[in-house]
Amino acid sequence: MTHFESQICSCLLQAHYGEIVAKVGTHLIRTGCQPLRLIAKDTETPIDQVKKALCVLIHHNFASYHVHKRGFVEYEVHCAHIIRILRYPRYIYSAKTLYGDTGELIVEELLQNGKMTMSAVVKKVADRLRETMEGESA
Repeated sequence: MTHFESQICSCLLQAHYGEIVAKVGTHLIRTGCQPLRLIAKDTETPIDQVKKALCVLIHHNFASYHVHKRGFVEYEVHCAHIIRILRYPRYIYSAKTLYGDTGELIVEELLQNGKMTMSAVVKKVADRLRETMEGESA
């Protein structure tokens, strides 16, 4: 991965998820797989904040983890997945073109919230559609 790609990933994480997530994500991009304690030590961030940042990254499929053969967990960031944030507007536009306002809202919710159950997506989209309808009638 080039230095330019890592800078783009860092900026995207900063803009969309905040300073701590960007700090942890950028560190993992530069260093590769690392265990939790080493990430916390190297970034000089409390372990609880590192855990929360890793949860955000994993929840949005920007990071993954695996158990090392010695028994500890290592975390890894996928730069290509982070760069896909730049395509989010295209995904939303395509969904709106193909499936209308409902499709647009579904894709938007999934991109904003990461992994979600279908029932949670349907509930949020239904609530947003209801708000829109009430706003138009008022």
